[in-house]
Amino acid sequence: MNQPKKPSFITKLLNRIIPTPPDFFTLLAEQCALVTVTIRNLHLYMTKPIPELAEVLAADEHQADAIKIRNLHQLNRAFSTPIDREDIYRAIASLDWIITHCKSTINEMLDLNVEPDEHMIMILDELLAGCEALERGFNELSTYPAGSEKEAQAARHAHRRIERRYRHSLAELFQGEVTTEMLCKREIYHHLMDGSRRLHAAANVLHDIMVKLI
Repeated sequence: MNQPKKPSFITKLLNRIIPTPPDFFTLLAEQCALVTVTIRNLHLYMTKPIPELAEVLAADEHQADAIKIRNLHQLNRAFSTPIDREDIYRAIASLDWIITHCKSTINEMLDLNVEPDEHMIMILDELLAGCEALERGFNELSTYPAGSEKEAQAARHAHRRIERRYRHSLAELFQGEVTTEMLCKREIYHHLMDGSRRLHAAANVLHDIMVKLI
């Protein structure tokens, strides 16, 4: 029975001098998966606003911070990267911003005592669909990069639908004399819209990576 060939001295030396780069495809896919989980939990809170779900969202944010820091640490330490270093950084940052706007949404809903309404739920429907598409796209980068294109496009389409829903929600909200409740709800719509803009930014990064890979 043939014994496996041992690496040569030169191979061992090169491996020490030029270490194998981290698997950034997997790292980004894991970060995107947590974004989807967070959006799903925020969507659930909109349909069932209970304190336990708010606590789950706080835990999601802490986990997201840990993953972001891990990914940035790996990027800073990497001697080489399989894709453009700047694109990796843009992906990490844009995904983290989606989580940040989720945090702002739930915090202000609690601080301002805002109850969810149908517009918030409809926006979350689209935001969740966009994040699920984004997650599929990042998962495909390592095996079938061309497949990421349609997922990036699906995420961008979700953003456009949110833009229309956002404008419609504001037009319906500001009917008659302006009240404190109107202004509070507008803040929540605004945070959700900002999250959608970050979704669009992440979809653009995904598309840029895909183009360079193929």
